[in-house]
Amino acid sequence: MLLILERRYRRWQTFLYIWFVTGMLLIPPTAWATDTADVYIKAYMVGGFFQDRPVSVAGVQSASTNVRNGVGAGLRVGVFPGFTSRVVGFELEYFGTDGRFSFLIPSNGGVAEGNSGLAVLNSMANLVVRHPNGPFHPYVGFGIGYSSGMLHNAAIPGGHTKDFDSTASFAYQFLLGFQGDLTERTFLFLEYKRLAADFHWDGMALDLRANYVAGGLGFRF
Repeated sequence: MLLILERRYRRWQTFLYIWFVTGMLLIPPTAWATDTADVYIKAYMVGGFFQDRPVSVAGVQSASTNVRNGVGAGLRVGVFPGFTSRVVGFELEYFGTDGRFSFLIPSNGGVAEGNSGLAVLNSMANLVVRHPNGPFHPYVGFGIGYSSGMLHNAAIPGGHTKDFDSTASFAYQFLLGFQGDLTERTFLFLEYKRLAADFHWDGMALDLRANYVAGGLGFRF
C-alpha cells in the first residue's frame, strides 16, 4: 500500500512540474528581466477553515463529522511578465496547515467515534490576473496542483488501523486577494482561497473542501 501511495504522490508531482515548466518555457526570456517584469517571493501565515463533510470508513459513511480549523504557513514565487503588461502572472506555491477531525459512524447497531490529526500540504501552480498600476493591487486567480493529506495520531474504528497514513490527490483552488506596497520592493498582502481535494487513504476517504485566509509579506526583485 505504501508503494501505491508513493506512486500516486509522484504522479501528481510530475504532472504539476510538467504543467508549470511548460508554461514557463512558453514565456520569452526577456519577460524575466526585472526591468520589464515583476518577479517576487511571498511568505505568509494561513488559516484553514474546513467544511464538515462526511467521512467514509470501509464503505460506511459517517453520521456526523467535525473537521476543526487549522493553522500553517506558505511560500510562493511568481512573475508578472512585461508582455502581459504585468496584468497576467504565473505563480508556484507551497502551503500547509495542521488540524484535527472527529466523526461518528454506525457500528454494530450503535455508533462509534473516530478521530485523527490531519495535516494538509498543498503544492499549486497559479494563473493570476491583477490591477498593475498604483500602490494597491487587487487580484484574482485559479490554480491546480496536488494536495497531500496526512493522518496522524489516528483512532479510526473499523477498517483502518494505522496510526499514521498519507495520500495525495489532484487539487484545484480559486483565490482572491489584495496587495499593498510598503516600499518599491516590499509589500503586504491579504488573500482568500477556496480549495478542493479528494483524499482516499487505506480504508477511509474524505472529500476536503477548505476556505483559507492568508496574509504575509512579499519582496519584489
